Amino acid sequence: MAGLSDMERRILGEAYSSSEAMRNLTVLCDVYGGRFAGTPENRGAAEYLLGKFEEYGFEDPHLESFTFNGCKVGPSTLEIVEPIRRDVPCLTLPMTGSGDVESDLVYVDGETQVDVDELAGKIVLGPTRLSFIRGAETEVGGFIWTHPWPALGSPTGCLNSNIPGVSVKHEDGEMLRRLLKRHGEVRIRVAGECDVFERESWNVCGEIPGNGSSDEFLLFGGHYDGHEIAQAAFDCGAPCVAVTEMGRILNQERQHLDRSLRIVLFSTEEFGCWGSQDYVKRHRDEMDDLRFTYQLDCCGGGGTQMVTVDHWPELEPLYRRLSADLELPIPFDQRRGPGDSRVFFDIGIPTGSIIDERKQGMLELLKTYRHTVYDTLDKIEPRSLREVVAIGAVSGYRIMNAESWPAHRGPEEVDHLKNRTL
Repeated sequence: MAGLSDMERRILGEAYSSSEAMRNLTVLCDVYGGRFAGTPENRGAAEYLLGKFEEYGFEDPHLESFTFNGCKVGPSTLEIVEPIRRDVPCLTLPMTGSGDVESDLVYVDGETQVDVDELAGKIVLGPTRLSFIRGAETEVGGFIWTHPWPALGSPTGCLNSNIPGVSVKHEDGEMLRRLLKRHGEVRIRVAGECDVFERESWNVCGEIPGNGSSDEFLLFGGHYDGHEIAQAAFDCGAPCVAVTEMGRILNQERQHLDRSLRIVLFSTEEFGCWGSQDYVKRHRDEMDDLRFTYQLDCCGGGGTQMVTVDHWPELEPLYRRLSADLELPIPFDQRRGPGDSRVFFDIGIPTGSIIDERKQGMLELLKTYRHTVYDTLDKIEPRSLREVVAIGAVSGYRIMNAESWPAHRGPEEVDHLKNRTL
C-alpha cells in the first residue's frame, strides 16, 4: 500500500476497525423493518438516520418532505381453475390494480417477441416485470410474476399497472408452465387488493464542508426505503448505512477536503425514484457544482465488491490506481447505474456505484435475496460492508481533491449515449 497517503491510511483504519455501519443497519432492520415508503416505519427510519447525521456532526442535517404516488398492499389469491383445481400461494404486487379476473394463462419469457394483441384479456405469467404489461395499453387481464431462480420465494416490486398483479415462487411458476405444456390450456383466477393514493416521504440530508478551496461538491447517496415483505437489508439498508459511514469518516478529515460532500439518503426508490427526482428538482440551481455522485444500491452481501460508472471511460485510470494502492481486487465496469443514479445521469453528471460483483442484467440481480422475504440482516457480511466503506471513502477523497475532472455532458451527448447503450 505504498501509494497511500497518511490521511488515506487513517481513513482505512477507521473503515476496517469500526462496527458503526453494522450497528446502524441492525437498528434499521430489526426496529424499522422494510421501511416501506410512506409508512410510519419509513418515517421512523428517516428520523433515526437524521439523529445519526446530527451525532456525527454533519452540517445542516434535515429532512426534505415530498409526496408521491404510493400504495397500501392488500391480500391476493391465485387459483388454478382448470385442468385441476388448486390454490397457489402468492403476493400482491405494489402499485397494481385491485380486481378479480378469471382467464386463460399465457407464458411470456420476456425476450421472445410477442403480439400484444394476442394477450388481450389473458393472464400473463412471466419471469420479469415486463415493460409492456400495462392494462390500459395491452388490455391484459392480469399478471403473475414468477421468480426466475429457485429457493428464493415470491418476489415483490412495483408494477405500476391498473391490472391485478401477483407474484409466485419459482417452483410454483414452473408447475404452471408444466400444466400449460401438458394440457395446452390452463384457466386461472387472480384476485388482489392494492389501494393506490398519494403519500408523503422524506429524504435525509446532511453536508460535510470542505476547506473552501472549491465551490464544487460530491454527493453520496443510497435509498433507505425497502419493500413490505422483509427487512430490506441488502436492498437497500446496507448501502445507506455505508454512505453514512463514509460521511462519518470523511467528516473527521474535513480540513483536508478541497470540496464539500453531501450525504443524501433517498426514499421511494422502489416506487420510481421520487426522492432523487425531488432532490434534483429542488436543488437544480446547485447541480452545476456537483462534480460526482455515488449512488449505492445492493452491496455488502458478501464476496468481492465492484465499482461501476455510467459510461465514463475517463475514470478507469482512477480505479485502476485505487485497486493497486489498496492492494485489493476492485472489478470495474461501464454500465447503467441503479435507480437513483439515473436522474443525475440524465443531466450529465458523472455517476458511479459500488455493488456486489455480478454480471449485468436484471436476471443476474434477481439471483440475490433482493425483493424477497429472505432479504434480512443476517445476509449482510460485515467484511464486505467495511470494504464498500473503504472503497467509497478513499476514492471519494481522491475525487474531491483531484485537480482535473470530466466536465458534465450536454443534453445531446446524454441522449446519444442513452439511445446507444441503455
